[in-house]
Amino acid sequence: MKRHTLIPTLTTAAAAALVLAACTGSGGGGGEAGSDGEGGGDITLSYAFFAPAASFPAVQMEEWAAQLNERTDGQVTVETFPGGTLLSAGDIYDGVSQGVVDVGLDSPAYDTERFPFSSVINQPIGIENSQVASATFLDLLLEYEPEEFSDYVIITAFTTEPAYIQSEQAIDSAAAFQGVSLRSAGAAVPTLEAFGANPVGLSMADVAENLQTGVIDGYISSREVMRDFSLAELVDYVTDYPFGVSNSFVAVMDRDAFEALPQDVQDTILELREEMSQFASELHDGENVAGALEFAQDEHGVEILEVPEDEAAEWDTTMESLAGDWVTAHSGADFDAQEVLDRMRELADEHSAELGEG
Repeated sequence: MKRHTLIPTLTTAAAAALVLAACTGSGGGGGEAGSDGEGGGDITLSYAFFAPAASFPAVQMEEWAAQLNERTDGQVTVETFPGGTLLSAGDIYDGVSQGVVDVGLDSPAYDTERFPFSSVINQPIGIENSQVASATFLDLLLEYEPEEFSDYVIITAFTTEPAYIQSEQAIDSAAAFQGVSLRSAGAAVPTLEAFGANPVGLSMADVAENLQTGVIDGYISSREVMRDFSLAELVDYVTDYPFGVSNSFVAVMDRDAFEALPQDVQDTILELREEMSQFASELHDGENVAGALEFAQDEHGVEILEVPEDEAAEWDTTMESLAGDWVTAHSGADFDAQEVLDRMRELADEHSAELGEG
């Protein structure tokens, strides 16, 4: 067992939203030019996200801002506000609707009651990386145009990789789950309960302290957190089995505000939609996850556990059951849950084949 070194808890400071909005002119940038013009003056858009600037969604945000400025020949400038400096997680979509910010990137996975359609991407169907999950997620949103985003134009959408168990003890069989306390959130809670583990609700910022004090034995999350949250020195194993996608992100603009932009700007924003999904997912799978795995193995001796074939088959059966539970739970939704789940499987297979994984 590794010797645990105390790691301080991370905190994020938030600034006053109204002051920042006043400074940026947010909510009004898109209205400076008519919707049918090719020029109409310079446009400034504000873009808010809740996680730090170094996180891969925030890197995507900066890339989108740079690309939009370049492709509109400088007509559009985007002022970015990562780290919750303008709006916090859970508040961003409402902030877009209220005109506090022009563009907002938030996680629908944090509020599955408000975003039931989006929660399909978190179902454990065997997706193995962010690139497949992100392409599948964006396709689903654009194909079905779910009611939960009817007031918005989707600017882009992408996901993390699936969640993997990262723990102090080896978990490579159903029996090894019994009585183990693992940090979890959202869609992974039913998964851990189905295996007999004890899910513990914690923010990622609190995981290190709770590992050190023995409150939890590990956690289930995408694997970049081993480096980003300095957790590689606190766990010994990563179980090489993908559960449901760990988290999802959707960037939006208010529909009316988007349609008030000049047509050429609208077209450019829509052209960037798939490109930015691909940019974010490739960054996450490559620099984030691959880099974190190399760091964890080389610097801290974390071991990657293969799940025996017979065990994996049993786990697959449990995953199928959990996906079926999602369909049942959404039987009264304004979409056909079984159709959406089936379509997600089709799209995931298509994108896996495109990446040479099928």
